[in-house]
Amino acid sequence: MKNIFKLTLILLLLVSCKDASNATDSKEAKIIESLINEVNGNHVPIDEKYTKLMKELKTKTLLSDDQLLEAYPKTMGSLSLDTNEARITSSETVIGSFGAGAIRMEILDAAAKNVMSAIIPLKMLELNKVMSENNNTIRYSKKERNGVLTFGTDRDASVGADYESEIRFLYDHRFYVTLEGKGMNVDELWDAIQLDDLKQFKKFNN
Repeated sequence: MKNIFKLTLILLLLVSCKDASNATDSKEAKIIESLINEVNGNHVPIDEKYTKLMKELKTKTLLSDDQLLEAYPKTMGSLSLDTNEARITSSETVIGSFGAGAIRMEILDAAAKNVMSAIIPLKMLELNKVMSENNNTIRYSKKERNGVLTFGTDRDASVGADYESEIRFLYDHRFYVTLEGKGMNVDELWDAIQLDDLKQFKKFNN
């Protein structure tokens, strides 16, 4: 029944396209391709990877606020933390900015009850096949950097976003990291940081 529903949705999307033959590069075509892959089971390895990861993370104990603040770096690359310490948000993330607001970093401990909030978005990013939108003023990328699978977003200045670039990734198979950069693209944002600056989080991952 689930596959029948998905196939019906695919047909409805196909009908809604005015010219299916010219929709190859459209957002609609990418969505349809994703649905077809789901029906055909072409994303089974991704499903298995994230299912295993979630099972492992559910058994871990969340870090305390004090541990999160202790692990949060005082520098990122050559940039210093803008205030004396980071802060904990209402959504249980630890957040801070570096280099007079040039880079903002938010980290969520994906253990225990936070597992769905962190892992499901990452899974959706990996399954996503839409590479751009809004007339190509917003662009998405997936790239392995230093052994870490990263999901990037580049925005043109015309979009009017607070940050032109964004990178999301899972650090040490547990910590959901969101980096945002002003006046730089995704590659420049990644080059501005050092993964080793997050090593204190790895020490708490047991």
